[in-house]
Amino acid sequence: MAMVRVVVQARLGSSRLAGKALLPIGGYPSALLAVLRAANTGLQAVAAIPDSPSDDPLASALRHHDVGVVRGEHVDVLARFIRATADLSTDAIVVRLTADNVVPDGSFIERLISMFKNAGSPYLGTGSPVDGLPYGLSAEAFTVAALREADSQATTEHDREHVTPWLARRYGREMFSRRQLGLNDLAHLRCTLDSLDDYLRLCALFDGIDEPVRAPWEYLVDRLARLLDAPHGRVPYKLVRGVAHGTLALGTAQLGLGYGATNTSGLPGRDVCRRILREAVEHGVTWIDTARAYGDSETRVGEALARGLRGRVGVVTKLDPLTALQANNDRDAAIYATEASVLRSCRELQSQRLDVLLLHRWEHRTAFGGAIWERLLQLRGEGVIGALGASVYEPRAALEAVADPDVEYIQIPFNLLDWRWHACGFHAAAEARPDVVVHVRSTLLQGILAGDPRYWPPIPGVDAAAWVDRLMRMSTSLGRANRADLCMAYARSQPWVTSIVVGIETPEQLAQTVELFRRPLLAPEVCRRVETELAGAPEALLNPSLWKVAA
Repeated sequence: MAMVRVVVQARLGSSRLAGKALLPIGGYPSALLAVLRAANTGLQAVAAIPDSPSDDPLASALRHHDVGVVRGEHVDVLARFIRATADLSTDAIVVRLTADNVVPDGSFIERLISMFKNAGSPYLGTGSPVDGLPYGLSAEAFTVAALREADSQATTEHDREHVTPWLARRYGREMFSRRQLGLNDLAHLRCTLDSLDDYLRLCALFDGIDEPVRAPWEYLVDRLARLLDAPHGRVPYKLVRGVAHGTLALGTAQLGLGYGATNTSGLPGRDVCRRILREAVEHGVTWIDTARAYGDSETRVGEALARGLRGRVGVVTKLDPLTALQANNDRDAAIYATEASVLRSCRELQSQRLDVLLLHRWEHRTAFGGAIWERLLQLRGEGVIGALGASVYEPRAALEAVADPDVEYIQIPFNLLDWRWHACGFHAAAEARPDVVVHVRSTLLQGILAGDPRYWPPIPGVDAAAWVDRLMRMSTSLGRANRADLCMAYARSQPWVTSIVVGIETPEQLAQTVELFRRPLLAPEVCRRVETELAGAPEALLNPSLWKVAA
């Protein structure tokens, strides 16, 4: 029988929660609790920690409880695993845990090992949210032979810091999921240690438990779901390049300025903003949408990221509209303005790197002899920008964007009245680029499709009351909760749409929106019926930039 060794990686250095490995949970330093729980059925478990002097207190705490400690490189965690398994034969099994995750125990690990032996693959792991497990109820198993192969082949800092990405690419991400454990989908729950909120949740989880080392993982998961702050569910997700994208993306124009034809609540306070952002992430939102042009939005998003959300959610921001540039400016002026916008976004978001940057104006793709786009490509190559894309307003620009191999994200306005995107063939072009993330905004057309007719713009030939009546009758006939549900369901049901950007003004509105996103989709034939029965909207209604002109 192959030998099994659990290796728990831990460190004291943490930018989001300093010294978290020694924070007490259930009367134990958190990293120690993670190791002891992993070994509570007799499995052999060791801790792999950095050899820096700053981690000496962690080593002392672990050794004080007779935990085996292996020390090595700070960033090269893969090298630590090699050192921690140097004495094992190639057919031995390694289980990787992180000390952030204190809920997995020996029983959970043994079930993982059992499936690993039956799977016939050198690698098996969990992967939230696809596995349906609470985030933090996670582990990975692989052979020593596979680990040593990864050590010889993995060269990037990312692969070596995170240990298993090379293995997952080489052998495929065989999944250990809720189905093997007989659980319902619990991906909306969180039991890892990464922020102050996480720490307080874990303290509450273990509060009053007499034997925290021996408490069964099933009992802890059941208790986790009953905590007062536990979300009741998460929005669905779609996979793009193997990465889960929540179908709801949080729009933040309303958090930075008074925005929207039906916005009556005004600009929310900073505490309300932080609450909205935190609760959105708790419910499975994976992307926050902002822009340089959205007033204080980037600043407020940055404040929330710094208070524990960084690393849990991505941010899509947009280049400044660059209105100060004149047509007679030279390339250098355009490059300077571009750099200034990127650096300002980094400062406001309190980040050295922008996850995704979109052009706010598609004409900047070729403006000034292509200087703006060329500089953005350079910044992406330097790691200052993670991915590039464009926010566009009309079909021609969208078709040009989706045909550009350097464009990885596209954002368009789209709603159930807007026939233009299917008419131009954008939906087919987007489906032909499955590597591109498509975010759609204005699904409620600045709120008017779900609001009172008096909020509709005065457009000649458009009877607002009649359109509202058509929408209400369609919603009722399809059994939808309301017009907003119909609009969101239609957009969510398009196979080429990754996420819907929804602007949120209050926590209550967020809760209502999350519930809408958890409702059933529309079947393809129902979508075609919606398109047929709600046809005829003029472009003057579909394009808000024309509203004042039309009035």
